[in-house]
Amino acid sequence: MIELLVTVFSATFFVTVVRTTTPLLFAALGGLISDLSGALNVALEGMMLIAALTAVIVSVYAPWYVAVLSGVAAGAMLGALMAFFHLRLKADIILVGFAVNILATGGTVFALSRATGGDKGTSINLPSKAVPAVDLSFLEAIPAVGPTLKSLLSGHSILSWLGVFMVFAVWYFLFRTPYGLWLRGVGEYPAAPEAAGIPVAKVRAWSLVASGALAGIGGAQLAMFNYIGFTRDMTAGRGFIALGAVLLGARHPVGAMLAALLFGIFEALAVVMPNLFNWIPGEMIQTIPFVVTVLALILFSYRAQRARQMRTLSKI
Repeated sequence: MIELLVTVFSATFFVTVVRTTTPLLFAALGGLISDLSGALNVALEGMMLIAALTAVIVSVYAPWYVAVLSGVAAGAMLGALMAFFHLRLKADIILVGFAVNILATGGTVFALSRATGGDKGTSINLPSKAVPAVDLSFLEAIPAVGPTLKSLLSGHSILSWLGVFMVFAVWYFLFRTPYGLWLRGVGEYPAAPEAAGIPVAKVRAWSLVASGALAGIGGAQLAMFNYIGFTRDMTAGRGFIALGAVLLGARHPVGAMLAALLFGIFEALAVVMPNLFNWIPGEMIQTIPFVVTVLALILFSYRAQRARQMRTLSKI
């Protein structure tokens, strides 16, 4: 137990938490935008998976930033596809989302085998590139706290820093711009903005596109920094965990970030615990993030139900 505490309060564990949280954060922000517009995006998992493979394949032939942008574009196109089927063809958004997930599961294996010449498990044969880390070695020159700041803040992915900025950017967009007000209004009561001349379908369509683009960044981070290369089903449920972060975070950007951080901590624990507790089956340790997600959603549901009951009693 002492070894676990020492590991948890180390700079290495903090770096691992940031690394595991970043894909969840981008996916959660994407899920938040689409959810607030009234179009729940359950395809975050598939979007991340397809974006991850797209980024890896493109990185073989282009610079890393082009590969990341290609992952973003892949996610955005999947969001546009969902918008077409849901808004134009009137298909159920949940069914469309699961269809995208199924397409991603099988389609990435097929595309991977074509790109690698037959390997259906990993992209180890592809010389893919990585997203560069931000070097903040100059912080070490600060008296007293310099070495600590360097160990905590240096070496993170560029996308991790972008994720911190995106939390503020999404918050500003949602609560400080008229377009954010439109989006929230469309999600809360679409008849009112429609009566005011706001194109409800267009707002929801663009929210799905933005949701896919953000999930695409998460997929690129996963395949070009957390792991260098693509592995079959490498998202491993992170898209659904991100949806849980949206709900647990009370549908707010900062709340979604904190929830993603919580899940990232437990995912990091699942990474370090096998080395400390050899007697615990690895499969059991790997279930920790998913068990925590289920428990967190149960707690959220209970608290929401209690809040509704209290509001009902206060009106009596």
